[in-house]
Amino acid sequence: MIKGMNSSEMQKNNRTLVFKTLLECGSMTRTELAAGIGLQKATITNIINEFLEMGIIAIDGDGAAGRRGENIYLKLDGIYTMSIGITRKDYQIEIFSLDGKQIKHVRHQIRKYEDIHRVVTGLKERALELVNQFGKQNILGICLAVPGLYIRRKTDGKDMFQVAEFAQLSQVDIHRELEEALGVPVLMKHDAKLAAYAEWRNAKEAKEDKNVSLIVIRSRGFGIGAGIVINGKIVEGQVGIAGEIGRMGINYNGKRNQDECMGTFEYYAGTESAVRYMLERLYEFPDSVLDEDSTYTDIVEAYQKRDPLAVYAIEKMAWMLGYGIANIVYMINPDCIILGPDYPEMECFLEKVRQVVKQFVHPLVEESITIRYSALSEDSFLLGGYYHVLEALFKENLILEKIRHITEEDILEETAGKTVG
Repeated sequence: MIKGMNSSEMQKNNRTLVFKTLLECGSMTRTELAAGIGLQKATITNIINEFLEMGIIAIDGDGAAGRRGENIYLKLDGIYTMSIGITRKDYQIEIFSLDGKQIKHVRHQIRKYEDIHRVVTGLKERALELVNQFGKQNILGICLAVPGLYIRRKTDGKDMFQVAEFAQLSQVDIHRELEEALGVPVLMKHDAKLAAYAEWRNAKEAKEDKNVSLIVIRSRGFGIGAGIVINGKIVEGQVGIAGEIGRMGINYNGKRNQDECMGTFEYYAGTESAVRYMLERLYEFPDSVLDEDSTYTDIVEAYQKRDPLAVYAIEKMAWMLGYGIANIVYMINPDCIILGPDYPEMECFLEKVRQVVKQFVHPLVEESITIRYSALSEDSFLLGGYYHVLEALFKENLILEKIRHITEEDILEETAGKTVG
């Protein structure tokens, strides 16, 4: 027994550990569970019997509850988590099943001058619709992903965030408003950190070595943020700003103060910088399909078709991105750097970034680093919200208590239905 832990706490920890192992590994035998977790087989059997009574597991094979080779797996239909994220460009809401599958996705694109109060009202309404649709009691937890600069204020215990080119977002307490609208606690976390954790949980590098360090670089619009995971832990920093690489200066001559971004990494390598680079040389390329109203998406589409102006703009952004990554390599020396889906997912773009990194990083260092795109099909910051909810529930040993409440409610409803019938 762990020192300072009583028998009841130990039993709760053991149940949570078995549940977490089954959730992460899928089906397992009792023998595999006992060996992997380090518990006695009798303890495993008692926990499995309790889970059977709760109705949250199934066993392969008919009438084979005692066979050693049977496979046990979780049966968690109708239990969910919710992830919410907002940026200058859009807000998104995702419902996940408890095993991490996408069930429902909502996205609203935010117009450039749309009033923030109108945006937040719409977000609350859509979130509440989903909560009512899936059942408040069936949603184990909700996570709100917010952009940076995200700061945990130690003076009053409140969190704040400030978004480049989206000052309106700082005018509302979106966290409080969501909690009041939904009537449940909402976890809040920096979106880049959530993205990095989701990438780490699914990275082939981490499956081979849990000590792998990983950085995810994202530019959802103007700014650049990064999440850093080392040995499976998100790097937070003293007030939570670790990973705010967009504020890193890469041009000494660029005009800059606390509120201005010229001279910073995000000014030169954020995705919106490609629009500025395109406009700077627009009239030098009269045959280009691009014009004064072209967006970043338009430029990427033209880049795919090798439009010369688009190639210039995107490759200049790639050069600046590689230059900044070279600085990051010397500061953190990660095993893997993952570019978010905001950047063009094309081998020619990735190769340009790698070439620039090679120019500024020692060959023995550069060859030890993997630079790649995400392998995830879904948006990683929403998936990171799913993992963050689970980790919070596991940490507080609350997940089984919440699931038990759901299953008991279901049994009561079924019994009431049969009685009425």
